[in-house]
Amino acid sequence: MTKLELAAWGLVIALLGAEVGLAVFRPWDHHVALSLSGSHTSSLSPANGSSSPGATKLATSPAGRCPDVVVRRIEQLDAFPRSAWVHASDGVNVRDAPSSSATRITTLATGTQLNVQGQQTNPDGSTWYRIRLSDGRDGWLTGRYTTNYPISLASTDSLKIWLPVGHQFQLVAPGKAEAHYKNGPPTLLYMETGAVDQAPTETMVPAGLPRRSTWTARTTEQVLVGDLPATDRVFGITMAGGGCPAVVHEVKITTTTRYYDLLFLLDEPSSSVVAQLLDSAAVQ
Repeated sequence: MTKLELAAWGLVIALLGAEVGLAVFRPWDHHVALSLSGSHTSSLSPANGSSSPGATKLATSPAGRCPDVVVRRIEQLDAFPRSAWVHASDGVNVRDAPSSSATRITTLATGTQLNVQGQQTNPDGSTWYRIRLSDGRDGWLTGRYTTNYPISLASTDSLKIWLPVGHQFQLVAPGKAEAHYKNGPPTLLYMETGAVDQAPTETMVPAGLPRRSTWTARTTEQVLVGDLPATDRVFGITMAGGGCPAVVHEVKITTTTRYYDLLFLLDEPSSSVVAQLLDSAAVQ
């Protein structure tokens, strides 16, 4: 091999090494999300526009086959530091140690973005997050009242609830509203309300969902919507067209004057999201 050939091969190797270095060390590689098709998109930031301490991904349905039932949310990866968001309707206490009996430092409101530095699991199974406050102090709060995806307030004239960022209500008829993602066709939440003496015995099935007779009953649980008791009935359904499996949570709330019927439509892996969203809700 001649000296000229050796020099040419050396240049090729150097260029390849530089390209590998770029692929490995670009800082934005640690903040990429997945689109519904599984391809990379640009980095994503929390709802308030500030940079997130941790990497993120866009939650999707298996293989992206059922986009109409996936709950679109930007999840933080399980690493530290990272962000989390308070979903408790009355806020959550920050304490100086990972215990509910420790001294309270402050209380953070619903929707507050947290800077999570670490976590601890106690013998009773409870998980506590060590967070850094805006004044530089560290404190602890229970992970039970936090989400790993950004949330924003969505409201009607009778219901306020914190939903994954991008979802907002649209009024479809008097006393009826639907929460869509960026005004698109997927509907996460159907809501109907009215005078308590006019409450239907069975929630009306919205257009686009299969007949109630085809729903498969799963569980019935007593839950809290904010601080109000409610019943959460869970059903399995199969969406028309693509035949996608989905889960419906039918939540019924009754006050002394009004009834509230909520229907959540989501994919199976997102079913646990409903309890978090209900905890953030307040009826008027």
